[in-house]
Amino acid sequence: GFIMGSSISSLGIGSGVLTADVIDQLKEADESIIIKPIENKITINNQQQDAEKMLSSLMSSFKANASALSYDTLFDTKTVDIDGKADVTVETGANVESFTLETVELAKKDIIKFGAVANKTTDIASADGTLDIKIGSDSLNPDKTLSIDYTAGMTLDELAQAITEEAGDDVSASILQTGDGAFSLILTSKSTGKDFAITAEDTSGNLDPALFAAYDVSTNPTGYEKVQTATDATFKYNGITTTRSTNEVSDLILGVNIKLKEEGDISSVGISQDTSNITGELQLFVDSYNTLISNLHDMTLKNEETGAEGVFNSNTFVKSIANDLTKTITALGSDSNSLINYGIELDRSGTMSFDKSVLEEKLAEDSDAVELFFAGGTDAYGNDKTGIFETIDEKLKDYTGYGKLLSNFKSDIETEGANLAKRHSTAQASLDARYEIMTKRFTAYDSIISSLNSQFSSLQMMIDAESS
Repeated sequence: GFIMGSSISSLGIGSGVLTADVIDQLKEADESIIIKPIENKITINNQQQDAEKMLSSLMSSFKANASALSYDTLFDTKTVDIDGKADVTVETGANVESFTLETVELAKKDIIKFGAVANKTTDIASADGTLDIKIGSDSLNPDKTLSIDYTAGMTLDELAQAITEEAGDDVSASILQTGDGAFSLILTSKSTGKDFAITAEDTSGNLDPALFAAYDVSTNPTGYEKVQTATDATFKYNGITTTRSTNEVSDLILGVNIKLKEEGDISSVGISQDTSNITGELQLFVDSYNTLISNLHDMTLKNEETGAEGVFNSNTFVKSIANDLTKTITALGSDSNSLINYGIELDRSGTMSFDKSVLEEKLAEDSDAVELFFAGGTDAYGNDKTGIFETIDEKLKDYTGYGKLLSNFKSDIETEGANLAKRHSTAQASLDARYEIMTKRFTAYDSIISSLNSQFSSLQMMIDAESS
């Protein structure tokens, strides 16, 4: 308020009527009639702006939950249950139920062990020449021939190195010590399957004959031998014999990856829908709905007994939201289907509950039907169906989208706030101005009264003198 000068205190003949206190009291009375109501409205408007932020955020997270349930990908996740040694993984969207898998023979690599020589640095080539490594199931008609050039005086180590440089993509060459003074060159095919069988042939005939001297248990125990023969995997899928070149099979059933682990193994594989993410999302939807509705209730409540009022108690738009959403959620679909049939319930106070066992039962019965009702799609007759959560999501877009109901509501409250602030400062300024003028007038009256007072006292003295 305006601070008074000390010029007005008690004004003689005015006998204390024109004082600073009087002005303050008058101004206070005017402020409570003119300024205070605007300030009360500003307080309420600030509360409404805070409540609107909260409402918008609750609506957005509720929309995100409804949205998640409107995607059919939610129904794609599968659980794999295996009784046996095979390893099976399922990609999203695979719709296989279950199968048996019997591993008859695993796919193997081809392994050749050359005859042993005294050590790695033994000279194994008498002259320059070529070693041919043939790859393929038929050595007379190979799929590929790799020619390795060797030179006179080459060691076993150097030959292994030359093979790696020339044929490293198809075979690996290593040296293994099999006994005292017995070092063997080992060739292994890089891939499994009979098409990757390897045959080695010294076309020039200049390599140490010991390398190719055939293994004999008694006469040549460190001789040349085929340690492992390349084979394809043979397995029975649901009793049907099938072969593949590797033990990892991903082209048998769309979206299913199989790893064969052990010969003679019989694995039972059960593939079912993973319901936990669907029931989990629906629980989030219910929790999110209850938080939103309970906040809407608090914002619009009016308690007759206590007189407590929600910040949007008299706002018809906010009051209509709960009703509008509940109507959409509990609506019957075209085939008289409703969320009530999937474990969702609403009590009289508007609180939603969810019994997941009801939904799990529905999913076990016919998960495609649940998917169609939730996320929409094409039904058995080729008709396009809109899912209940697509409908709820669309409804929420009316509220949460840019330039939609909530954003318009927000700008209305902000505009009202700005107008109130303007009204407040204008009213305060005009009141201050009025009392500044009044104070100046009071000061002027004060000096007039003082001069009258002094004139009167002179007159009084004259009268007294005359009468004495």
